[in-house]
Amino acid sequence: MPSTFTDNGGIEKIGLGEQAGTWGTTTNTNLDIIDRLINGVGTITLSGTTHTLTTSDGSLSDGMFKVLVLAGSPSGTNTITISPNNADKLYFVKNGTSQTATFTQGSGGNVSIAAGKGAIIFADGAGSTAAVTDLTALFSTSQAVDGINIGANTPGTGAFTALTVDNVVVNGANIGHTDDTDLITVANGVVTVAGELSATTLDINGTNITSTAAELNILDGVTATASELNIMDGVTATTAELNILDGVTATASELNILDGVTATASEINKLDGLTASTSELNKMDGVTASTSELNIMDGVTASTAELNKMDGVTATTAELNHCDGVTSNIQTQLDSKGSGTGTVTSVSGTDPIVSSGSSTTPAISLKNDFLQNTSSAVSTSSSASSFTNSSGYPTMFHATTNSTSGGVWTITIGGSGHSYNTQDGNSSTSDTVAVFLPNGASISISSGTFKYFAVQMRPG
Repeated sequence: MPSTFTDNGGIEKIGLGEQAGTWGTTTNTNLDIIDRLINGVGTITLSGTTHTLTTSDGSLSDGMFKVLVLAGSPSGTNTITISPNNADKLYFVKNGTSQTATFTQGSGGNVSIAAGKGAIIFADGAGSTAAVTDLTALFSTSQAVDGINIGANTPGTGAFTALTVDNVVVNGANIGHTDDTDLITVANGVVTVAGELSATTLDINGTNITSTAAELNILDGVTATASELNIMDGVTATTAELNILDGVTATASELNILDGVTATASEINKLDGLTASTSELNKMDGVTASTSELNIMDGVTASTAELNKMDGVTATTAELNHCDGVTSNIQTQLDSKGSGTGTVTSVSGTDPIVSSGSSTTPAISLKNDFLQNTSSAVSTSSSASSFTNSSGYPTMFHATTNSTSGGVWTITIGGSGHSYNTQDGNSSTSDTVAVFLPNGASISISSGTFKYFAVQMRPG
């Protein structure tokens, strides 16, 4: 019968009649395993973010240590998986790393131990649903102290009528210092301070008092009521501005005359010596013209009806000046020039246009030099994959591929690309293209490069 192994510690159970002559070695290994399970302290070096804590059958392994001292430099929270998941385990853990260590065995609960902390944990070995539990978290830190000796020979009852801690004395309703034992008196809903209260901040019913003592002392000696103080609510005037009222004898109604006035003192002084009536001044109501614009009216003798003739005129000054010097009806003059039909008897030639023919059969034509004969209008290249006409002129473009393949061109005019195939089917010859490109148009080849000759069509 072959050997079997315990589920929790991996201790080998020698089969009946097995390992004759070698059972002593196996037994010694089992005793070492038991020793490690009971008292073993092992350092577990962590790295990265995962680690497997394995208990191996029949051989010493890290998962057999009773006390685990976690070391190393993990890169983040390190998840330690207890294997196998059917082994019951009890560990005392000290996390000596700078990262949190999380122990897990199955899909049940896990235990996380913060850096520098320790815990007693156990794994229930429930297989795929195994859980790890923190026993230390179950140890209560708030047990009652009744029955424990505190500064006395007999157990206390948990209630004290007086207590002194260092220089602080608690006696009944009083809390104080050994030199002033009734400094604070507490009652239901009331705390009375019999001395001076020193505080960095003061909060009343949820509102933080931000005023300093010096600011609060400004109210010392004030006899004004809350309603009288509220008169200042919203006042933004400075002391100097408020002092302007010193000696004023005008009534509120007289001061209200200034309500809404935005004029400066110098502007108000312009009224000094004014004799115009209110109705006369009201004629200026709504006027937005500047002084210089109003001065345009200086010397005008036209009547209202004559000025109204300008109503609706949209012509500019330059357009109106076209009438300067006109002494007769413009429409009559135009009618006399454009009535009936006739024959053009002469044409005045201006570059690049020339006139020819007789007075009865005149003709116009372009001069032979209507295009500039200049080398600056020419551009060439021996190797290019695209060409954009940015010369400002229409351009005659001729190109030949540098290889016997290619010949598929894309011509873009007005933002729209057009494919043009000039391949002649002969793999031994280059392919050519000639096209008239408007300004802003471009041409490119699908593969390879080409050499080109481009001439800008510049007017003569």
